[in-house]
Amino acid sequence: MAAFRVDSAQRLGCPTPLLDNPSMSPASAATDENPFAALGITTLQQSLYSTLLHHPGTTFGELAELSDEPRPRLAGLLKELEALGMVGIDASTDPKYFPYPPDAVVETLIRQRETEFIRARIEAKRLSGDLLAAEQRTNPQKLVEIIDGMEAVVQRYEQVQRSAVKHVKAIDKPPYAVDPKAPNEVEREQIGHGVEYRVIFTPDALAIPEKLEMARQDAIIGERARVLESAPTKLIIVDDEMALMPLRGDDPGISAVIRPSTLLDILINVFNTCWEQATPLQGDNESGDVWPRLSEADRHLLTLLAAGLKDEAVARHTGMGARTVSRHVARLLRTLNARTRFQAGVHAARRDLV
Repeated sequence: MAAFRVDSAQRLGCPTPLLDNPSMSPASAATDENPFAALGITTLQQSLYSTLLHHPGTTFGELAELSDEPRPRLAGLLKELEALGMVGIDASTDPKYFPYPPDAVVETLIRQRETEFIRARIEAKRLSGDLLAAEQRTNPQKLVEIIDGMEAVVQRYEQVQRSAVKHVKAIDKPPYAVDPKAPNEVEREQIGHGVEYRVIFTPDALAIPEKLEMARQDAIIGERARVLESAPTKLIIVDDEMALMPLRGDDPGISAVIRPSTLLDILINVFNTCWEQATPLQGDNESGDVWPRLSEADRHLLTLLAAGLKDEAVARHTGMGARTVSRHVARLLRTLNARTRFQAGVHAARRDLV
């Protein structure tokens, strides 16, 4: 680097910095001239840090001899590197500067940038909300956006989820615009970023074998799932600021995006009411009742019953015949003192038997 004389490093027997490696091509040298540029580090900051890597424990006076920068500017650069967490200083009379390991420095800088990106994203959402509110006052038709076409609905479904910062509420029921046998990769990615997912499934959704298995897998990574026999509509709500729902229950290819309005408030209340009425797919272990021990096969059967599946659907899931399923269900009803299949599943789920 021009500001810090690498030839001094060579005289002191230190390795040649990577940036001045003569074996590098001009193109790669230009690309790698400042590897920290993407993390907000200037060329001068990187150059001084590189010098310290070759001369750890250097005093200010020694750095001044290695540098072409005026002493006031050099002192400022050292303070900047210290503030960025790239160098440390000992407490001696003539302080010495020590660079932190590059891998640790990069991880720290990346985390700082990620925090800045999250703040920017939240601020952008706030500004978008202010702009939308102003537009809605002058142009009320923008409260509802019609999405026509299966491909457009699928694209908007993914966009709506990716816009979530805090939570997603969803009611999952057929028919589907997306493949119901394929996992929701956007959901899994968002859960990994800290977004909470609460999903209500209908029994006919969980009658799809792959769907039930995916619900179990998603519960392991953090999804909160419940089952409701008669959910009113397919629905997804993001941060209580936007909703996506089909305009006709039998045609997901014509849907609507609903923005902050009385209609959105109603949809939020509908979901919250359904959530309170729904049965957890995983037991909440709130009861201290002592219940009989159950086999793994019985637990699996009760899980299917809690999901509201009929005997034919249970038979498909378990590989048993319909009559065999009926006999097992009758036995479980007696064991759990339940009057209906769904009641048996609900009781078992609430007592952490499934």
